[in-house]
Amino acid sequence: MTCQQLAELLIDYVADELPPEQVEQIRLHLALCSHCVCYIETYELTIKMTRRLPAREPPPELLERLRAAMADDEGNS
Repeated sequence: MTCQQLAELLIDYVADELPPEQVEQIRLHLALCSHCVCYIETYELTIKMTRRLPAREPPPELLERLRAAMADDEGNS
């Protein structure tokens, strides 16, 4: 497994949604790659920290822009 392949599977790995064979490949890669270990630790820490943030309502302008973007996307499908 390459670092790029690990990065592509990171969300599913952290969510524990990968088949055992892929988990094993990732664990073998992590045993040899300190950069990816740091990458995963940073990712997991970011998730933990953002979950502690207070929930806030998005500004109305943002909601309008999101709705417009979604409508535009639906019109292009």
